[in-house]
Amino acid sequence: MYKVLAATREDMNEGWVWLSQHDFAPRSVVKIRNKSNKKVVYCEALKIDDNFVKEYNQSPRMNINNGDSTVVINGWYRNRLGGIDTKQHHDLEISEANGFCGKFRASVGHPQIVVRLATWLAVISAALGVLGVCLAFK
Repeated sequence: MYKVLAATREDMNEGWVWLSQHDFAPRSVVKIRNKSNKKVVYCEALKIDDNFVKEYNQSPRMNINNGDSTVVINGWYRNRLGGIDTKQHHDLEISEANGFCGKFRASVGHPQIVVRLATWLAVISAALGVLGVCLAFK
């Protein structure tokens, strides 16, 4: 169970979440699955450190406590996980997904349209390149 808190204004359009307790490599791509409805998001994970806690724990926000399993997540990802509420505990499963598929899914599910568009344009370009090579050898 993770206590879900809202992202700050600076993080509301970013493709990452902040996690309090994890053993992932720095800036890993993670898969977050909402166990209640099986919805999944892929994004980058940053570790909640003392500097983040000091900045985040400003009134009127809910404080992050050191012993809690906390995830600070923006509205884009909360909606994609089924509209989960903040300031509540949710049954989330968070696992590392640093492979190609995880990075691709993080890019096509990114909050910023420019990242999603660039990813799909790259896929289309690669497919057209392969098609061009195949047609050249015919």
